Amino acid sequence: MKLNILSLLCFVSLSALAQNQAAKVYETEIYKKRLEAFKADKLQKGQIVLLGNSLTQGGDWELYFPRQQPANRGIVGDNTDGMWARLDEIVEAQPRKLFLLMGVNDISQDVANSYIAGNIKKILRRVKTESPETSIYLQSLLPVNNSFGRYKRLLNKEKQIKALNKRLRKLGRREHVTFIDLYPLFLDKTGTMLNEAYTTDGLHLNEEGYAVWVEAIRSFMEE
Repeated sequence: MKLNILSLLCFVSLSALAQNQAAKVYETEIYKKRLEAFKADKLQKGQIVLLGNSLTQGGDWELYFPRQQPANRGIVGDNTDGMWARLDEIVEAQPRKLFLLMGVNDISQDVANSYIAGNIKKILRRVKTESPETSIYLQSLLPVNNSFGRYKRLLNKEKQIKALNKRLRKLGRREHVTFIDLYPLFLDKTGTMLNEAYTTDGLHLNEEGYAVWVEAIRSFMEE
């Protein structure tokens, strides 16, 4: 019996360690190249910034909002550890507004929602402390559509995405930041997955998808 209990505890500990280690996989070649590009195109003081992963990187934000000229700080494949690691640039620039979208890559790496939400909480608190005049907009994760069969690591992760969004709504309320619930805007008629009309591969967005996102944040971006 003792051996079984010890084996179980060891398994749980190793699983938790694996989750935390997986979450720290972010310094890809794409990540490094994007950081070099950011150094060459520094943020302006008081600029509007969008911080996120490939979904953010894929948007033509300066084209969508020509008057505001927001800075795109999305990186393909980035997770919450990667965004935390590159937060210096953000807080030093003291952005007027900061739009956050993160978490789906952590989920694809089998990271627990508690870890993801903990990282996002750290990000929110650091921005609030070091850039107190910044208005923060915490956006929900979007749904995925696994019928495309493209992203195997997101199979059967729909419930985790929904659960994380609930956590983020509560986190936004507790931290007094604006929560923008994008999730329902992208659902198909079944209400269970990303509408195929908005996506190229079940995860990333096409022009129609970005149009939905733009309209969802327009009032916040332009106010």
